[in-house]
Amino acid sequence: MKTAVDAQQRNIQLAQGWVENVSGLMESQTEANKALTRAMESYVKVVDEALKSQDRTNRALAESMESYKEVVDKVSALQEKNTEITENFFTGITGELKRGTENSEALAQSLMQGSEKQMAAFQSMLTEAMDSYTNLMSAPFALYQKNLEAFGKQGK
Repeated sequence: MKTAVDAQQRNIQLAQGWVENVSGLMESQTEANKALTRAMESYVKVVDEALKSQDRTNRALAESMESYKEVVDKVSALQEKNTEITENFFTGITGELKRGTENSEALAQSLMQGSEKQMAAFQSMLTEAMDSYTNLMSAPFALYQKNLEAFGKQGK
């Protein structure tokens, strides 16, 4: 009878040990899942920032394209004005020639200002593109680091 009781107690101790081990394993898996969830949330934030940065880049590109359109329009207007000036020159109207020269100078100055705006927009677009690319390329590494940190903390 004593042997049966001892065997029963050993079985109970084994079952308790097994339950404790399974509980510990479940807690460990829960912590790992939480760490993975935090890492994924971090990754989602990084990707969201990259998308927002790409949106800013797209807006800067649209502004740059608008500047190009302005330059083309101004160049077209300049060409039309030069044609008018040439016709007036051959007909002997020197006053028109003088006004055309003044208009050409103002237009050239305007084109220079437009070119400066265009360069600034292009630089802004290039900076945003590089930032987006850097963020996009560093996102997997950041996720990897978060996972290492999470599993490192879990191991302690």
